[in-house]
Amino acid sequence: QLIDPNEDGNGKETENTWDKRIKEAEVRAKKRAEEYAREQEQYLKELEEIGDTNEDLDAQKTGRFTGSIRPARAYLFLLQQYLRVACIWLRVLTNIIVWEECYISFWIAIMSFILSAVVFFVPWGFLLQWTLRIIAWVAFGPWMKLVDMFYYSRQDTDEQKRERVNKRQKRLDEQKLEAQIARERASKLRDFKQYMFGKHICRVNILKKDRYYDLPLPSSSATLYNPKSKSLGELAMQEAGYHRNRVNGQQLVGRMIPTIYETPTTEAPTGKPTKKTDLLEKGSPAAFYDGNDSYSAATIKVGSIIVGAGAITWFGVPLFVYLVRLVLPA
Repeated sequence: QLIDPNEDGNGKETENTWDKRIKEAEVRAKKRAEEYAREQEQYLKELEEIGDTNEDLDAQKTGRFTGSIRPARAYLFLLQQYLRVACIWLRVLTNIIVWEECYISFWIAIMSFILSAVVFFVPWGFLLQWTLRIIAWVAFGPWMKLVDMFYYSRQDTDEQKRERVNKRQKRLDEQKLEAQIARERASKLRDFKQYMFGKHICRVNILKKDRYYDLPLPSSSATLYNPKSKSLGELAMQEAGYHRNRVNGQQLVGRMIPTIYETPTTEAPTGKPTKKTDLLEKGSPAAFYDGNDSYSAATIKVGSIIVGAGAITWFGVPLFVYLVRLVLPA
């Protein structure tokens, strides 16, 4: 049986309906794209108003003049900052690989060996197969049509749009205020440190970021330091600062008027006679303090003892009674 074009008489109407739906979808998508572009442009402008919150005290203060003297600064300065960060982390990574950062390299090597032994027994084929199956069924199943209908295709009302804009504006205002406070605090702290200790400020690196290594000379030497054992009274007096002049560092504390942090007069923690118990003589009355456990460490130890005692009571005692009954029948 042959079917002629537009035989049912509704062909023209169906085409018009589909054309109308397509045009409405295109207009709706174009409108969303324009709104998103406007929102992103406004968001980027407000981020520029927030500015940089660099709290690095050794950063140099430079003006924002980008005139004819340095016309390329406005375009290349940001790229230069990214290249600086890349160079620093490449140096750190190089030092870890060549074992200049020996502690970090050691722990990375140990963890690599442990993970290699652990993942050797993991059934990767089974996990990969079922992971891909779950992803395929969850993310590409027929119910995704419901997600499109009730989430993505839903039009926001004017009230919801205003609420979204107000929330974003409130969040950006909070970020502006936090950035302003951070800049003011860093500037004040820098000025106080320059007033107290001099105008030159230098950051002491924790990781090795040097371009050139400091290698010892052939004439260099090292001597093992073995401190002498002391009695409890001698060690306590030494840690309390007896016959020692303590010079405070350059750490400042306080918000309104920063002051120099005063180091505690004694090194011993609260509740302990001394800190370095390994320097005590053998047989000293405080030699049993072999550690300086914190509250959390002490809680973990006590908790583990209680859990172990409960496990022994719950499992060990019935097993022991059962063995006794086997050996000594009634």
